[in-house]
Amino acid sequence: MSRKKLGIIVPYRDRPGQLRSFIKGIGDYFATTVKNFRPYIFVVEQKDTKDFNRGKLLNVGFLKAEEFGCDYVVFHDIDMLPYNVDYSFSETPLQLANKFDATEQFTRTINDDYFGGVTLFSVDAFRKINGYSNKYRGWGFEDNDLLYRCEKNGIKLDEQVYRSYSENGKTISFNGKNSHIKIPNNYTYARPLTFYASFYPSDIKCDKDEITDEYAVFAVPGEDLNLSYNSFRTYKFEAFLSSNEAVSVTSKTLPNMPCRAVVTVDSRNKEIYFYLNGIKIGKNRWEKYGIKKYNTEPYFYLGVGNPKRKLKQKWFKGNIDEFATFNRILTEEEIRDISTKISGKLTDNIRRYKPDDSLIGYYRADTTQEVKVETSKSNIGGRYNELDTELQLVDLSGKNNHGSIHNCKIIENKHQASTKIKIPHRRRGKYKLIPHEEQGYTLGYWKNWKSRINQLRYYEIINSGKEEYLEDGLSSCRYKVLDEYDHFLGANYKIDTKVISIRS
Repeated sequence: MSRKKLGIIVPYRDRPGQLRSFIKGIGDYFATTVKNFRPYIFVVEQKDTKDFNRGKLLNVGFLKAEEFGCDYVVFHDIDMLPYNVDYSFSETPLQLANKFDATEQFTRTINDDYFGGVTLFSVDAFRKINGYSNKYRGWGFEDNDLLYRCEKNGIKLDEQVYRSYSENGKTISFNGKNSHIKIPNNYTYARPLTFYASFYPSDIKCDKDEITDEYAVFAVPGEDLNLSYNSFRTYKFEAFLSSNEAVSVTSKTLPNMPCRAVVTVDSRNKEIYFYLNGIKIGKNRWEKYGIKKYNTEPYFYLGVGNPKRKLKQKWFKGNIDEFATFNRILTEEEIRDISTKISGKLTDNIRRYKPDDSLIGYYRADTTQEVKVETSKSNIGGRYNELDTELQLVDLSGKNNHGSIHNCKIIENKHQASTKIKIPHRRRGKYKLIPHEEQGYTLGYWKNWKSRINQLRYYEIINSGKEEYLEDGLSSCRYKVLDEYDHFLGANYKIDTKVISIRS
């Protein structure tokens, strides 16, 4: 049986040193490790002044590989040199780069749905999804779009299941526009605190006028101390020190799903621990200063960062059914027990968790009350006071620190034990990373606004269910070839390497 013919496709621009390292490195790899196997390499170079278009370059390389009679292709980033990789044929698309010989200065994070780096497709499967989109310029989200195209076209994918915990009963629905709960901020942030929240964020909707999207489950305003979900699909806790330096802990990429989040903030030992559904996902420590004096803020909020400011309110859309604060650090056993419960209140014994006086604020969606409150109003004759009815979220800790509910709905919640998402199939492969300057999201900001535009475009497509892949992809890949030549850089084993320079 004859070996399937492989085309390796490399998108490239303005990295001659990396190109030399890559061609030599992959040549040496096939010479010493994968003998009697001679792939074609197609380096597709973008030679214009437009923003980099990785998806289109890979489409062009695929079309060239088809001309050479390749049966399957590997889309290969130039900064990854194979160390222990199986490049053999598969009918099922595979993600190959998932373990790295990295350095502290240059690493790669592999999220569950990561479909970039080095990806293998049969010609038939790639044709079925109409290739990559040609419309993602700059850096990012063309791989997310690729996975979406596979799912929409019935390509065989793997599945990741996440265990979640929720209860049958009441939950509070927040609309992402003006829903919030205002609670008097009577906590002392100079002493140890534990925050607990049970919530379920809705699908991500982006604000095109903001550089990022954050949805605050709870927050103390200012430089917000807050727990949030965001458009990078990560859960994050963040607080600020008196020096205005941020201290945060962020999860890996996860779907929107029922969550029990617990955060311990120990100002004395200068450390934060973050748990999701009973599992510790991260920690952070700092050396100097203390947590900012958040007790100067009169209120903290559920469902928003600060409803009064004009920008970055961080409106949350989704459901919150429980929130609690303790003025001590809960043990890991206690955290696991309250995070995995499917019934019961924090005022009850829950396995190793025993309620005590450290519970200084506790709120459940099933415990509200209507009260009369005096509000100030005005008319032509001037200002006057009037009694209104306000719905309050009752503080079950006994501290009577009730919250006022604004524009929320109390709805029925149904227990959901797990959340499933589609992810790529992986074949274990180890690579050496070639360091270079990062082009995506670094230090809290996009390096290029085009990446934010890509993110907005991606979420617009998946939220609308648009089938853009029917028109955008291989079938609409327009380009002009400026040069085409064979390339050889003296590797131990000669590989047919063709460089195609295009204007996109």
